[in-house]
Amino acid sequence: MPQVSAHASETACHLRRLVDFAEPRPDDTCLDVGCGTSGLLGPWVREMTSADAVSVPEGPFTLITARLTPTPDADPVAVIRRLLGVCTGRLVVADVVRTRAGDSGRVERVRDPDRTTTRTFDELVELVREAGGETRRLDVFTIERPVEPWLAESDGGDDLRAELTAELDGGPKTGARPRLIGRELWFTQSWAYVAAEPA
Repeated sequence: MPQVSAHASETACHLRRLVDFAEPRPDDTCLDVGCGTSGLLGPWVREMTSADAVSVPEGPFTLITARLTPTPDADPVAVIRRLLGVCTGRLVVADVVRTRAGDSGRVERVRDPDRTTTRTFDELVELVREAGGETRRLDVFTIERPVEPWLAESDGGDDLRAELTAELDGGPKTGARPRLIGRELWFTQSWAYVAAEPA
């Protein structure tokens, strides 16, 4: 059975890493676009606003955290350009990135059909450049997650679970690097954080 406490602990560590990377300051006016970090940033900043990428409020904001994948139909360059336009400090883009071993992007799409693209780290940095931003800091890392909480709201959960289990038995590589911890199936995601500012 999946361990909810392990999932909660992994999620908290992941979000805390994002907060540490963003380096919020007490005088920051923050905008959170689809990152889910609002609850963590709140204690450290003066003002916190949440929004989605299609309804970005007027700024200025001194710190913006954003994910691109919750709005797959939006033009990512246009979204980043809009965020940079209301940014007077730094923009932190956080997203799952595609790995080299197997098509981890396909794994993400099976779990969430609305996800049309999983970019490489270099592609994410290039989007920032095309939008008129300058990258100042980078962080690329992997996290291990239990499969069951991740699949809980997925229509393709059975198929994906079968693929990950087959890989453990020597089947085709999915890019998710599954393994058993105890009797529980876990997998690996690769993430990138890009801190940028208007050029």
